[in-house]
Amino acid sequence: MKNVFIETSRVMAFLEAANILSDTIKGHPGLMIVWGLAGRGKSECAKKYATKMNEKAIYVHVQEDWSQTDFLAEICERINGMRPARKGYAKRVILEEFDKPPHRILIIDEADRLIMHNIEHLRDMHKLTGISIVLIGEPSIYGKLSARKRIMDLVTRVVEFGPVTEEDVILYGLKACDLRVLPDAAVEISGRIEGSWRQLLILMVDIERKCKASKLNEVTQDLVQSISDKKIAPTRGMEGK
Repeated sequence: MKNVFIETSRVMAFLEAANILSDTIKGHPGLMIVWGLAGRGKSECAKKYATKMNEKAIYVHVQEDWSQTDFLAEICERINGMRPARKGYAKRVILEEFDKPPHRILIIDEADRLIMHNIEHLRDMHKLTGISIVLIGEPSIYGKLSARKRIMDLVTRVVEFGPVTEEDVILYGLKACDLRVLPDAAVEISGRIEGSWRQLLILMVDIERKCKASKLNEVTQDLVQSISDKKIAPTRGMEGK
């Protein structure tokens, strides 16, 4: 299977919104929310944008239980390699760096994990330097941000990463596996993966292996149905065996 990046409609919506956001003038609202359930492709899209499409983008993946010092030190390290041990100094360095040209865009992944103090730090960064900020998370991110109206008022773009579509399945089969996924097979696969790109990749590994073994270049509904669903719970009484 090839390592490919599929530009779905959600990806295109993200790229368009991020490019508009990156041109935000200092003093104007410039926050963006990207949300969706786990496995919908949000992180891969954001990392691709930051590493391949916009050299001014800074990508930060939030870890569980980060303190204010941890969070600010991580951003600081991404900017200039420094990792200050004091949050006050780290924030001062960040503000100084973001206030210099070129205009940067800060992408915060797993933003729903952020404690409120760290969200307020982001608001300060935006207000004081004009840096554009993208907050990526699961649906709970709305509840967290809605608790601070002064933050929600800065949001100008919202992008939802919905479930994988049948068209996405067909395109992925072709690009990643050189396989023609028939429409009824795409429907079957879509039902099996429950909208998740992660689950699609797992299933397509088995489909590709089976096609190669049988020298097939088409994926049929029967072929998909012949592959056992690894997520099915054990039969009652078999859990301990």
